[in-house]
Parts: sequence; C-alpha cells; structure tokens
Amino acid sequence: MTRSIPHHAYRDAVLAELAARAPVYAAMGPAVSLYFGGGTPGLWPAACVGAVIDGVAARLGLGEGAEITVECNPEDVTLEHLRGLRAAGVNRLSVGAQTFDDDLLRRLGRAHDAAATRRAVDAARRAGFAELSLDLMHGAAGQTLAAALADVEAACDLAPTHVSTYQLTIEDRTAFGARARRGESLLAPDDVLADAFDQVRAALRARGVAPYEVSNAAVPGHEAVHNSLYWTADPYLALGAGAHGFWHDGVAGERWVNARAPRHYIAGARAGAPAEASREVIDPATLLDERVLCGLRLDAGLPVDSALEARFGAAARALVARGELRWTPSGRWAVTDAARPFLNRVVLALLDAPASR
Repeated sequence: MTRSIPHHAYRDAVLAELAARAPVYAAMGPAVSLYFGGGTPGLWPAACVGAVIDGVAARLGLGEGAEITVECNPEDVTLEHLRGLRAAGVNRLSVGAQTFDDDLLRRLGRAHDAAATRRAVDAARRAGFAELSLDLMHGAAGQTLAAALADVEAACDLAPTHVSTYQLTIEDRTAFGARARRGESLLAPDDVLADAFDQVRAALRARGVAPYEVSNAAVPGHEAVHNSLYWTADPYLALGAGAHGFWHDGVAGERWVNARAPRHYIAGARAGAPAEASREVIDPATLLDERVLCGLRLDAGLPVDSALEARFGAAARALVARGELRWTPSGRWAVTDAARPFLNRVVLALLDAPASR
C-alpha cells in the first residue's frame, strides 16, 4: 500500500475479499490476532483500519483480548494518527527501528534516523499503546558486534514488550539485490553473523526480553500471538495486495498469494473473485515438512506426534546423539543452543533423511 492508492477503494476491496474467503475460516472460531503489515500500513487512515477490524469481528468474530497490530515506519508516525488507530481498536504497534546508528540507516536507504524512532515510541506511549514491538536488523557489512549490541541496549532503553531481530537479507527485486548484482559486499562475514546471533540473544535476555523464536524475543507473557501462529503452522487468513494466505485441516491444505499490483487486486476483489498470483496445494507430506520448518524455530520446540515420529523419528534420534537436537520434558524436539545458529542445517538433516522404519 502506498500514498497513491485510493484508501477507501482499497478498504472496500479488503472487505470484499474478507466476505469471499470467510466461509472457509468461520468454523475455526474467533480470530485471536489481526496484523496490518507489509508495505506501509501505518499510512492507512485509522477509519479504514477500523472498518476492517469491524468487518473481521462481524464475519469471523474476535476473541476477547485479541491482538491487533499495525506496522509503522518511524518517519510516518504522528500522535494524532496513533490516537486514531488506538480508538479504532488497534492495541499493539510494531515499529521498524532497524538500527539506532544513523550512518548505517543512511547506508540502508532508510528515511528515518534514531531520533525519529525515539519520537515514534514516545508518541505511541502518549497515544495509549502498552504493547510495543521494535524491529532490529543486524548483519550488514561494516556493522560490528559492538554496534549490534549497542542497538539492543538502545532498543531496551525504550522498554518495548517485544523485539524482533532480523539478519539483513538480500532480495532480488530490491535496491539491495541490484547492488549485490553489481558486486557490492552487503553482508557481514559468516563468523560475525554467528557471533552476533548468539550475543544479541544473550543481551536481550539480560535485559528481561527473552528470546522465544529465532528472530523474536519478548518480555515474558508478551510473545506475539501473530508470530506464534506462523511458527505453529496454524491456518491464517491474509487479505490485501500481495498477501500470503494458508489453510489446512490438519492433514492437507492450500496456500495462495494475492496479486501484488494494488489496482489489479482491487478490481478482482470488488468483482467477488480475489485476484491471485498463485495457488499451491499442500499435500500431507508437505504439511509435515512445514511443521518441522516452522516448529523448530521456536525455542520451546516442536510437539511430536505419531505422524512426525513415523516420518522423522530416526533422523531426529541421530541429531539428538550429535547434540544438535534435544527432547524437552514436554515431549518436543528442540534445537540445542549450540546448534541454533545453524538451524537450517538441522532442519535440512531432518527433511532430507529417509522416512523412519
């Protein structure tokens, strides 16, 4: 969503898509999380956000205390708009701080500085938001371990209830992708990344913000409901241009991606047939794979049932013997602390192994 999109037409399209997709999800019970993310949702008028919240409540129901989050960039935040969002029912903000190093922010092409992040957090508190998440990025070339840890301290000084820490990734269809293709070195060396991963998590824990997933940490009791739905491979309804939705019945399901072009999306949704860029059938074997991919990201681990044991049990026991996986007292497979920086290797060892006998 950008400033050029007709806000009310986009609102109507999202509500139309909701009406078309709601029957598949209605039997699952009230929604426990709404997340307005992707693009610049913080620029959407509060009245439009409120209309979607009301639409979800009417079509699906909203659970008591449902988590309702809006992402925003620091440079876009105003106190008036945040008060409007709060009045509309939003109870959680996710602010894209990225870093508190102004020089790095400039090199990343960000439009804000560290002072803007602090002003945004102050405005959020004044608007009545008790639940606040800050996004931090590490892994950029030239960022030292000391600088990454300084970001953790600066973020925690603002007393967020949640912190997301992401390693910089290079996507093809971005300015960073173009710079990488020109041969520019954009990422820190692997050994620096591994050290940063471990020490950033330790620094967050020391400040009372406990890691609960590879890229997420929270004050205990404030873990993101929305994030947790992803990592437990629960179904989720996604609405809007470029949105990724997922549904399954516990055995198999489907995933779809909406058209990215907003005007194409709007035209399809308002015609009663949401415009999709792609749709994928998820067979039982793939759903098991996805449970492993998602569940092992959680520090608490992946609950093991008979289907997982039958498919992955032998490989899991081998990983336990190597010290890369452990059984938890509650009957889960969890990646060990020593292996967590190499999570992809552990996951691939499971997925690529022959089925248990």
